[in-house]
Amino acid sequence: MQERTLIMTSLHDLPSLAYSADYQTLANKYRPIFSRIAEGALQREQQRLLPFEQIQWLKDAGFGAVRVPVEHGGDGASIPQLFQLLIELSKADSNVTQALRGHFAFVEDRLNVQRDSDQSHWFKRFVAGEIVGNAWTEIGAVKIGDVITKVTSQGDQWIVNGKKYYTTGSIFAEWLDLYAQINETGESVIAATRTNQDGVKIDDDWNGFGQRTTGS
Repeated sequence: MQERTLIMTSLHDLPSLAYSADYQTLANKYRPIFSRIAEGALQREQQRLLPFEQIQWLKDAGFGAVRVPVEHGGDGASIPQLFQLLIELSKADSNVTQALRGHFAFVEDRLNVQRDSDQSHWFKRFVAGEIVGNAWTEIGAVKIGDVITKVTSQGDQWIVNGKKYYTTGSIFAEWLDLYAQINETGESVIAATRTNQDGVKIDDDWNGFGQRTTGS
C-alpha cells in the first residue's frame, strides 16, 4: 500500500472573518442600526409589536442590497460576510433576521440561478430599499406537491389567484416571491408581485409560539 501524507489546514490558522479589515468596514456601516434595533427587542417580543420601523431603518441603509455587486450600487458582500452580519443582527433581534430570510434567498436567486439574464432592474430595486417576502406555502387541504395558486394570462398581463400562509416577512416587503402554476399548462413557476398591487391582502394573523414578530 502506498503511503500518502495528508496536509490539513486548521480553521484556526485562517484569519477570522469577524476581525478582517474589509468585514469591519462593512459591519461598521450597519452596527449603529443593529444597536438601535436591540434597544426595543424585548418589548416588541413581549407585546408582539411588529418591527416595521426597525426594518425600515435597514431598508434606508441599503441592508437589503448588501450582496448586490458594487457596480450596481450594493456592498458586494460575500456569502460568509452576509452570514456574519446576520449573526450580529440576530444578537440584536432574531425576529428581524428571520423576517428578512425570504428577501436574501430571492437576492441569491437573482445572483446565481438567474445570472445569465439581466438582473439590473432587480438590483436597482434592492439598492432603493425594496425587499421581498416569501409566499410559497399553500393553505387548506393541499396534498404534497399540489399547487392551488394559479397564474392566468389575460392579454398582456398575468393574474395570480390563490391564498398562502406562513409568509414570513411579507408584511414588511414591497414584493412577494410566490410559487404557483400556470393555469393553462400546469407548469410550475415563481412569480413576483408587488404587495400594494390591487387584490393583494396580507393579514397579520400569526399565532405561533415562536417567531412572534416576524410577520409570518
